[in-house]
Amino acid sequence: MSVLKTRNFRNGLLTGAAGAIALGGACVLLLPGASAQAPRLVAPPPAAVDGSLSFADLVERVAPSVVSVLVEQEVDQPQVPQELQDFFQFRFGTPDGGDSDGGEGFNGGGPQHLEAEGSGFFIDAKGHIVTNNHVVEDADEIKVRLSDGSEIPAKLVGTDPLTDLAVLKVDPPKGQAYVQFADDVNLRVGDWVIAVGNPFGLGGSVTSGIVSAIGGQNREGQFLDFVQIDAPINRGNSGGPTFDLKGRVVGVNTAIYSPNGGSVGIGFAIPAKVAKETVAQLISAGSVTRGWLGVSIQPVTTDIAAALGRQGTQGALVSEVLEGTPAFKAGFKSGDLVLKLNGREIASPRDLTRGVSALPPGDRAKVTVLRNGVQKDLVVTLGQRDKEVVASNGAAPSASEDSLSKDVGLRTADITEDMRQQFRIPDGVAGVLVTAVKPGSPAEKAGLNTGVVILQVDGAPVTTSAALKAKIDDAKKAGKEAVLLRLQLGEIKQFSALTIGKKAG
Repeated sequence: MSVLKTRNFRNGLLTGAAGAIALGGACVLLLPGASAQAPRLVAPPPAAVDGSLSFADLVERVAPSVVSVLVEQEVDQPQVPQELQDFFQFRFGTPDGGDSDGGEGFNGGGPQHLEAEGSGFFIDAKGHIVTNNHVVEDADEIKVRLSDGSEIPAKLVGTDPLTDLAVLKVDPPKGQAYVQFADDVNLRVGDWVIAVGNPFGLGGSVTSGIVSAIGGQNREGQFLDFVQIDAPINRGNSGGPTFDLKGRVVGVNTAIYSPNGGSVGIGFAIPAKVAKETVAQLISAGSVTRGWLGVSIQPVTTDIAAALGRQGTQGALVSEVLEGTPAFKAGFKSGDLVLKLNGREIASPRDLTRGVSALPPGDRAKVTVLRNGVQKDLVVTLGQRDKEVVASNGAAPSASEDSLSKDVGLRTADITEDMRQQFRIPDGVAGVLVTAVKPGSPAEKAGLNTGVVILQVDGAPVTTSAALKAKIDDAKKAGKEAVLLRLQLGEIKQFSALTIGKKAG
């Protein structure tokens, strides 16, 4: 049984309108900004003794805290179809001295060992290391390479896919350097930043740049606003730290904007505040818990605002209240416009989702809503947000999506008018909207992408996520290994087969 050993710099993709955001790393160095009330003098870039621009002193101080994260995963090697074997044997002969009957030398079929590399950094003297979830996800073995080149084993403490953060633990060598997250850094566009990490396996690599934007949105979750930087970052930088000029961690590399898979000068980092709070929960409990309302919400358009008699579009409109949820028990109703959470004004659906998620389950929250033109305060005891089910804006998955996510790597939502406009779904098209697809899953292999509408399953129309799940469950009970989907993207319709026999991932 043959074993293939390959190097795989793990990078998922978050598809954008004009290109792709590739999970693969962002490190940043940022200068803290001054308060909004008082102007400040712009700090000059770091200088060497002779007056030239230099980050050397800063890098010398912080680089020893940065590590390369090495992971290994064993996966089943895909079988080569017999027809392809026969063609290659006819055209090129039997490779690797294998038997002419398509034996192991050609077809493989044994385990394949994938090696991936990312970045990470020590945050305390106890040996805790922060990295990205997508760097260590599904890893069978994890090691870290220190700045002196030595390698030591690491164990996984906990992960949080929604913020793409993970914490490792090692037995650190005596005197191991570590860094700390910055507190309340007011980053501004134009602040200097540096990225330290392990791009393409080149450990200890440093790049510099500036903050090019703040508030970049990930398309999957609503739990953070990325810090966008122009410091060159590449595959393998994932999980590395973003430093300001004082050597404080102001972000964690997580993504790059990449139409072609390489760095084009736009990267994204998880803000230090979000990372610090998440990491603290991972270290103490091994997981992250978030508050949950149990509603579907959508943005307030100018037309909706006019219909409500409001001048602005602030707030989050409740489009559905799920039965039996905390919101249902607290008296929320479809059509409520959420204005405040615990006295803090809500600007958008994302703002509400993040605010609720920042509160612990069991907490009693006061939510101010506008109902029939009258403001009303509702007190809700928050539930615990499930990892797969959200109370979010627009494309909120139904509870039935939990099993679809686990089994075939697919997340869907019922089509609303807001989503019809957002994803440009033609009028009259009835089906289930694909909102997310897990990389490497049966759904991805079937050609499903965000924005695709599933029209039919085995010839039967489906118009809700619950109906889609029921059809797939029925097919499984009948012993089927795959179902035939009819899909539509824009004006194009086509068929695709979705494997349902194995779980995603």
